[in-house]
Amino acid sequence: MKRLSAVLVWYLALWACCVDANCAESGLSIRNGWFVQDGRVVWGCAQHNGWWGGYRKSAGWINQYKVRTAICRNAPGRTGPSYTENLAQLTDAMLKFGYPGFEHNYGLWYDRRRDGHDTGKRTDGHVAPPFLEQPWARSGKGTAWDGLSKYDLTAFNRWYFDRLKEFAELCDTKGTILFHNFHMQHALLENPAHYVDFPWRPANCIQNTGMPDTIPAANSFYDISNSTRRELHRTYIFKCLDELGDYTNVIHLIGEEYTGPLSFMQFWMDTVRQWQQEKGKKVKIGLVATRNVTDAILEDPVRGPMVSAICLSYWWYNADGTLYAPEGGKQVPGRYTGDLPKRTTPQSLYRQIREYRLRYPNKAIIQHHPAQLEKAWAFLMGGGSMMIARMQYPDSQPPKEPWEPPSSYIAPEEAEIILPTYNFINAYLSSSLLGMRPNDIILENGDNTWCLSDGEDNYLVFALAGGRIDLDLSEASEAHFAARWFDPRKGTLNPTGNSRIIGGRKISFEAPDGECWVLWLKCSNRDMN
Repeated sequence: MKRLSAVLVWYLALWACCVDANCAESGLSIRNGWFVQDGRVVWGCAQHNGWWGGYRKSAGWINQYKVRTAICRNAPGRTGPSYTENLAQLTDAMLKFGYPGFEHNYGLWYDRRRDGHDTGKRTDGHVAPPFLEQPWARSGKGTAWDGLSKYDLTAFNRWYFDRLKEFAELCDTKGTILFHNFHMQHALLENPAHYVDFPWRPANCIQNTGMPDTIPAANSFYDISNSTRRELHRTYIFKCLDELGDYTNVIHLIGEEYTGPLSFMQFWMDTVRQWQQEKGKKVKIGLVATRNVTDAILEDPVRGPMVSAICLSYWWYNADGTLYAPEGGKQVPGRYTGDLPKRTTPQSLYRQIREYRLRYPNKAIIQHHPAQLEKAWAFLMGGGSMMIARMQYPDSQPPKEPWEPPSSYIAPEEAEIILPTYNFINAYLSSSLLGMRPNDIILENGDNTWCLSDGEDNYLVFALAGGRIDLDLSEASEAHFAARWFDPRKGTLNPTGNSRIIGGRKISFEAPDGECWVLWLKCSNRDMN
């Protein structure tokens, strides 16, 4: 009886979700924890933008710099990958190569003279392009650390926001997603070179921000007890929302690598709510923070319902099952998340994503993680909505130097890993995935075999190491299924050899080999193409 009640609750929730989806506005929505546009789930990777450098050797720092996309990089007179990006071609490539999302934040510094990571004050304004444009405008007064005039934190860079708006409009039209970070914490911690050109550093702006002259500067930046900083933050938040608030395919995030305190997150969200009330509009908020800050916001009866997506990048379960979760407000550099792929396993990643997916079933789940095959599937099977990966271009071939950009928008290196799964979902599951969530029908080896299903017509089973798959299809009540094996490495889809599969009972399959495999069961009265 208890199981029947749980199933009934699930179907009622799904029915309500579908009704709501039918009444939804055009553009991106979040339904049953998935990103959805035009009734189809948008799943895949998001490209993580470049913070500095771009297209040639970075003298004095590293031998060569991988080419990374940045939508607010400005290379006067030059358009294309890693120069001034061709946004129309970029969004086409995103859809083609399996990364329908893009994560943006402003750069660490404006011009390439700082790529060597020195801290010296520039004696002139002879800047080296391409430029990573900042959201704030120059004042024409005084001299900042980079040799140009100081920033006016109450005035804004028209070129920067025009680029964001152009990209957001393309996302709305094509079904791609912009993850827009308001800030970039990396500039406030770790390395003095990250901070010397930061617009809010007193040496660089005409306002008296009260910020320190050197790092660490994160807690000072987030301390809104200073009335000047508080008003500057409010002005900037309103500006970002004024520019991007009309676009449905934008997820608004507080900042890249945010490990700051709960108090600033509350202030940021309250300011967003104030803007929404004043403008009569609503935007999609992505919650990115340490675990204690994330949980506090989600449990908040006022702020929790404002959250559309949850980013789980700043804590994780280690391979041994122990929790790694630094607290917010301790000025912990966000770089520590680089340990996430090394210290997690597919099993621990699945555990983390699934926990929050089931706890908050109507919020999308995102996470920063390289596009590794087994972990990408663990993320999907846990109910994860989109992974944020670097998606850098491969080294160029002669006669180009390795660090030079490609001539056109080609597949990033990680795309080869994700593309077979991306194409499989788009071809067969993008509509039905909307009703699917993690399901406990695995009878044996549940630590390495996981299921997504709608509880009726579609069952997607991932076996991390192949082998025997035992399922309990009791809930499917005599439904007839066709079964196929999907190879996530090659993208092939083949029959299992079981000609007649009837639900309402337990059933077993044997994977083709000891590699990871995907079993897809679909009600046979529906076309499997």
